[in-house]
Amino acid sequence: MSNLVSIVIVNWNGEKWLKKCISSLDKQTYKSFEILLVDNNSSDSSLKLVTSLFPSVKIIKNDQNVGFARGNTIGINAAKGEFILLLNIDTWVEKDFISNLMTFYKTHDYDVISPLEQNYDGSRKKFTSITIDPFGHPVWVPYRDDFKNFYLTGVCLLFKKSLYINTRGLDENFFMYCEEVDWFWRLKLFKKSYSFASNAIVFHAGANVQSALRYEIFLWRNKNTLQMLLKNYSWYTLFWVLPLLLIQNLGEILVFLLILKPKFSYSYIQGWVFVIQSLKRVIKERTWIQKNRKISDKEILSSMYKGLGKFQHIFYFI
Repeated sequence: MSNLVSIVIVNWNGEKWLKKCISSLDKQTYKSFEILLVDNNSSDSSLKLVTSLFPSVKIIKNDQNVGFARGNTIGINAAKGEFILLLNIDTWVEKDFISNLMTFYKTHDYDVISPLEQNYDGSRKKFTSITIDPFGHPVWVPYRDDFKNFYLTGVCLLFKKSLYINTRGLDENFFMYCEEVDWFWRLKLFKKSYSFASNAIVFHAGANVQSALRYEIFLWRNKNTLQMLLKNYSWYTLFWVLPLLLIQNLGEILVFLLILKPKFSYSYIQGWVFVIQSLKRVIKERTWIQKNRKISDKEILSSMYKGLGKFQHIFYFI
C-alpha cells in the first residue's frame, strides 16, 4: 500500500516502556501507518497492557525469544506497508515525527534514514557520528553534517520493505548486537545510501555502560563480529585482518583473566568455536554478498576509523 508506514516494534518484557512508546505513536499527525508488535515470548504483562490500551496494534507472538534481528524480520514479513519503520521499545517521539521522517525521505535520495537521538527524559544529548574500525568494532566520533556514517543505529530506521527483502536485511543468525552494522556494511557494498534525518528526533533510553558489560553481550558480539568480517571482506583482506583479530582477542582474553573475569575471556573462545562450527552457512552467505558487491575493500577501509575501537570498550569496562 503506497505511503503506508508499517511500524515494527520487537518486545521482550518491555512493559515499562510500551505505554509511552505506543501512546506517542497514536498522537502522530501522519495517519497512514500500522503498528506491529513482535513479542519474543515475554513473561511480564506486556501483551495484556497493549491489548487493553491499544487494540489497533497487531500482535505477533513468538513461542520463544528469537532475538532482535529475526523478530524484526518476522514483523517486516507481516507488514502491509511500502515503508518500514523499525523502532525500539525504549523510545518515544513527538507528534510530527513520522511526518518529518517521510518528508525527509521523499526530498532526499537516501535508501535508509534514521532520526537524531535525544535522551529519553527529553534532555539534550550530544550528537555523534558512528563508524567502525577494521575489526568491526563501533567507534563514535564528534558529529559532523558532512561525515558519512558507516552505519546507522538500529534504534529507529525508515526504509522501503523492498530494500530489506532485496538486500536480505538483518542476519537472523545474529541473536543480538552488530546486526545493523552487518546490514549497513552490506548496503555499503551494494552502493546503497543512508543518512541521519536532521528534521526528526527520537527520544531513547538505551543501555548504560555497566548494564552492557555482561557475559551474554560479550558472547553475542564475539560471535557476530567474526561472522560479519567473514561475510563482508574480500579474501585478500581477511588474510591480514583475521590474524590481527586473533592476536587482539588473545590480548583481551589475558586482560580479563588478569582482572578475574574468566567468563568474559571464555566468550572469545566460544565466539571462534561457534563460527568455525557455522562455517558452511557463513560461507554460503558470504558467496552471495561477494557476488553482488559493487565496491572494493579499499573504499570500505577508507571509510573506517584508523585506530582500534576496542581500546575504547576496554577503557569503559575497567
